[in-house]
Amino acid sequence: MSLFKISWKKVPLKLKNVFTISRSSRSEVVNVFIMIERNGIVGYGEASPNNRYDETPEKVIAYFEELPAAFFDEITSADEIPNALERIKLNPVESARVAIEMAWLDWWAKSNNQPLWKLWGETTSVGPVTSYTIGIDTPEVMQKKVLEAERYPLYKIKLGTKSDRQIIAAIREVTDKPLRVDANEGWKTLEQAKREIEFLTTQNVELIEQPMPALDFENMKKLRKWSPLPCVADESFKGTEDLNAIAEAFDIINIKLMKMGSLVKARKVIEKAHQLGLKVMIGCMIESSLANAAGAVIALNAEYSDLDGHLLIENDPFSGLRVNKKCRVVLSKRHGLGVQEIDGLFSG
Repeated sequence: MSLFKISWKKVPLKLKNVFTISRSSRSEVVNVFIMIERNGIVGYGEASPNNRYDETPEKVIAYFEELPAAFFDEITSADEIPNALERIKLNPVESARVAIEMAWLDWWAKSNNQPLWKLWGETTSVGPVTSYTIGIDTPEVMQKKVLEAERYPLYKIKLGTKSDRQIIAAIREVTDKPLRVDANEGWKTLEQAKREIEFLTTQNVELIEQPMPALDFENMKKLRKWSPLPCVADESFKGTEDLNAIAEAFDIINIKLMKMGSLVKARKVIEKAHQLGLKVMIGCMIESSLANAAGAVIALNAEYSDLDGHLLIENDPFSGLRVNKKCRVVLSKRHGLGVQEIDGLFSG
């Protein structure tokens, strides 16, 4: 019999606005939350599966169901979890893997009566400024979304449409704040990407995320050499790619825990990326404050953050992750990941 009680639950997270990128639209996502409990101490994890990586809530749950009942009993440090998951020979579901690791880390830090960030030797709970994402819509609706998000000093604008320039022009009618642009693989040729970036250099844009399709690596290398704006690898970088090769095509990597599958691995990747001169952004899927708090711990060692998933949803089942007046992500001083369950997510 396991020393840990394990349970999980599917939860639809409702978006405040329909969220559209170059390849899809959503008004809600279904995430899977896992809870582990031992000696009255509870740890929480969250999986936000993404179809782009062939993951679904059903695959997450199937992964949890195949996890050996005593899996957590022999774990003594987070460093053991990635290898322990590899040994049980399940088909990898990275969002499920990171949820498992997240839950153990939350439980472990609570068991030690410390916030995770302190246990991991960080000296501050305040991370980089987070951007606030404006999904694709008509230029008029995107203007409205920007005005509604007036408190944020930095916007990430989703592009990759036939109306990209009209969208940026419309946004510039209502704000002069810095922008980050995410094309989500939407510019299909090198010539198109160059034309769009040439225009964006005049629009107070900081960087460009995934301008071209992930598989078009050779053209990305050419684009990076030419581009006056930094290029960010998102879909091109899941976590296992050769960072030396990535550094030939990009200036920045976007680490998302849901595609990397591990906070432990993410910390090691950041160290290696910095050695190679790559900068790091910590991003997210549509996630609650729970998973974004885990991302915020990792972001304490990153140059950029895009941890606004919890800000885009109406029914966040956790609280405790804060964005301060300068829109820097601030972790709680509570034990564990620093978040609290709202309204009895697992008891209701």
